[in-house]
Amino acid sequence: MSFKQIIKDWTLPISMVVGVLGYMVFTQVQCLSGAKSVIASTFPYFLPALIFVMLFFTYCKIDPKDLRPRRWHLWLILIQVTEVALGVWWCVTHRESEWMPLAEALLACFIAPMAAVGAVVTQKIGGNAATATTYTLMSSSLTAVVVPLVYPIVEPGLELTFIDLFLRILSRVFPTIMAPLAIALLLWWQAPRVKDYLAEKSKDYSFYLWALCTVVNTAQIIKSIVSSPGSGMMVVWICLVVGALVFLQFYVGKTIGGLYNDRVAAGQGLAQKNTVLSIWMAMSFLNPQAAIGPGACLLWQNLFNSWQIWDYNRKKDVNA
Repeated sequence: MSFKQIIKDWTLPISMVVGVLGYMVFTQVQCLSGAKSVIASTFPYFLPALIFVMLFFTYCKIDPKDLRPRRWHLWLILIQVTEVALGVWWCVTHRESEWMPLAEALLACFIAPMAAVGAVVTQKIGGNAATATTYTLMSSSLTAVVVPLVYPIVEPGLELTFIDLFLRILSRVFPTIMAPLAIALLLWWQAPRVKDYLAEKSKDYSFYLWALCTVVNTAQIIKSIVSSPGSGMMVVWICLVVGALVFLQFYVGKTIGGLYNDRVAAGQGLAQKNTVLSIWMAMSFLNPQAAIGPGACLLWQNLFNSWQIWDYNRKKDVNA
């Protein structure tokens, strides 16, 4: 196997390692302290810009006619609602328990919608990016409605109205999803040659942009874990339980998708979570330690996605 193929197959783990090393360098090397604040101030603009370009290239390859609901979408929505209901029940019944941080961490994972980049991974491993995109829109809409309903139940001291929470979440989710989709659809209808050119030239650009996002997100997650106010044992428990949850959701999603000949997209739909949004919601409205849950979720799902990419490329080479 060539060095180039190794890099291609294991891009995500390499990105995660770079993120960890980057965090360690900027926290331990004193001469970089000035650059650290500058880089941190650019994150709120840098990540959305990366995600915008990444999704735009992906959406240019999607036929608008395929952006319609499928039966497996409804099954996954039902599963997510059930998970959220169980998460809320556990939080309410364990409010004074030492396990409350774990309960809120799992709720933060349950309630997160499918990540917009899920369509990128789906396309990378031979799945249907259009059905993945449709489910991203559906699950994001569900999250924008459900979070304002359940978070005040979990945290009674939350002094925000339903509309306030709804608009805050909507403003975080839809600009990065809908804006690139709207531009790509406009090109489909008004400038198809431009769209075809971009789709052809971009090739794997979306995936490598996602890898760059992974570097930044991993560094931020390591920071949240290191600075967590809770006990180290609770952090370990959260990471282990979330890991089991991620693999279970991939299995259930793929099983349901297999019934409708859309195994890859359904697996990503249930397990590939928008962890950036979920971390922000947990930090803003729940116990800050709950943010470790979606952070661990990102690390576990990237490891599983790396294995999927390696396995897909291996099978493709065998059948070539």
